[in-house]
Amino acid sequence: MTLMLRKFQSEWPSWLAVAFVALLPFGRLPEVPLSIFALSLIFLARSADNRARIRKASAFVLPVFLCFWIPMVLSSFDSFYPEKSWTSSIAALRFLAAALAITLLLNTASARERVLRWTAWLLLFWAVDAFIQLFFGRDIFGIAMHPDRLNALFVKKYQFFGPTLAMLSPLVLEHARREWRPWAWALSFALLLGAVMIAGMRAGWLTMALVLVTYMLLMLKRENRELRRTMFTIPALAVIVLAISYFSSPLFQERLNVTRAFTSGSESALDSSSMERIPIFRTALVMYREHPVNGVGVRAFPRAYMIYAEPDDIHIQKSGGLSGATHAHNLVLEIMSDTGTIGLIGLFVAIGFLWIHARRISPAERQDAFPFALAVILILFPLNSHFAIYGTYTSSLIWFLVGLWSAALRHDR
Repeated sequence: MTLMLRKFQSEWPSWLAVAFVALLPFGRLPEVPLSIFALSLIFLARSADNRARIRKASAFVLPVFLCFWIPMVLSSFDSFYPEKSWTSSIAALRFLAAALAITLLLNTASARERVLRWTAWLLLFWAVDAFIQLFFGRDIFGIAMHPDRLNALFVKKYQFFGPTLAMLSPLVLEHARREWRPWAWALSFALLLGAVMIAGMRAGWLTMALVLVTYMLLMLKRENRELRRTMFTIPALAVIVLAISYFSSPLFQERLNVTRAFTSGSESALDSSSMERIPIFRTALVMYREHPVNGVGVRAFPRAYMIYAEPDDIHIQKSGGLSGATHAHNLVLEIMSDTGTIGLIGLFVAIGFLWIHARRISPAERQDAFPFALAVILILFPLNSHFAIYGTYTSSLIWFLVGLWSAALRHDR
C-alpha cells in the first residue's frame, strides 16, 4: 500500500496531463484536469523551495502570458460585449496558474516521458478509430459518422478532430523517434496523416504538411541518422496514404475538389474554396480599421460582426439575420479585430522573446522541449485557418503545451 501511495504521489501529474488530452473530444471536460493543475499551484506555493522554483519558471511563462493577457484586459474597457470580455480576461488567469503548476509538477524527464508515451498511444488510437468509422460507418464505440465530416470521438464537434490530431502529432512522432524503430516512426506518421486526410479539415492538412517538412529537415542532421533510411519512405507513404484516403473517402474527394477552385482566381471561387470565409476576413479588417488601438473586445467578435458585416453577408443570411461569424478564423485577423494594434504588438513581442530564449538554452533542453514547442507553433501558424484563439478550447491547449515546454527547461539562469 505504501509503495502504491508513493507511486501515485510521483505519477499523478503525468496521468492528469494525459487525461487532459484524452478529454479533448468531450466538450468542457478538459477544464477539469487543467483546473486541478491551476488549483494545485496554491498548495505548491506553500513551500519556500517551490516558491523559488515558481519565480524562476515565471521568467519564461509570465512574459509570454502577459503578451497574451494584457491586450485582452485593455480590449475589455470599451468592448462590444464587456461582460464576455471581462469574464474571459479574468478567467484566463487560470492558464497562467496551470502552466506554472505543470512546470513544477512535470519537471522530471521521467514524468514528461510518461506523458509523451501514453499521449502517443492515445493519439494513435484516435487515428485507428477514425479509419474504423470510415470503413464501417461507426467507430469502435458505436459513434456514427457525422453527415458533414468524419468525427470519431469528437461526435458533434467534428471540426476539431483532424486539426487537433495534426497539431498534437509532434508528441507522437517525437516519442516514436526517441523510443521506436524507424519503421514504427514511419508507420505512425502514415497513420496520423491518413486520419487527418480523411477527417476532411484542410487546416489539418496544412498542419501535417508543416510537420512533414519539419521532420524532413530534422533527418538531415547527423544525430538523426537512424531515421535517414525513412527519407524516401515518407514521400512514398504519403502518396499511398493520400491515394487510399482519396478513393475510400468521399468527404476527402469533395474537400479536395473544393480546394482546387482556389486556382481559378475568381472571387467566387476563392470564397468557395475558403468555405465562405472571405466575408469574415473582410469584416474583421473593417473592425480593425474602425477600432485600431484595442479592437472590438476579446470574444466580442460575434456582436461586432452584426454591426460591421455587409448587409448581404452570407453568414447572417444563413442564420435568418440572428447571428454571423463567431470568430475571424485566422490568428492575425482575430488578434487585430479583437485586441487591435496592442494585441499585434503583444504577438510580436512574444515571438521575439521566445526566439531569443530558444537561442540561449542548451541543446539538451531544446531537444527535450521540441515536441511541445513545435505543437504550439503549429497551433499558432499564421497562414492557416484557426479555431478561436481566445476561446477556451484553443487557449487551454496552448497553455497546457506551454507548461510542458516550460517543464523541459532548467530555469536556472
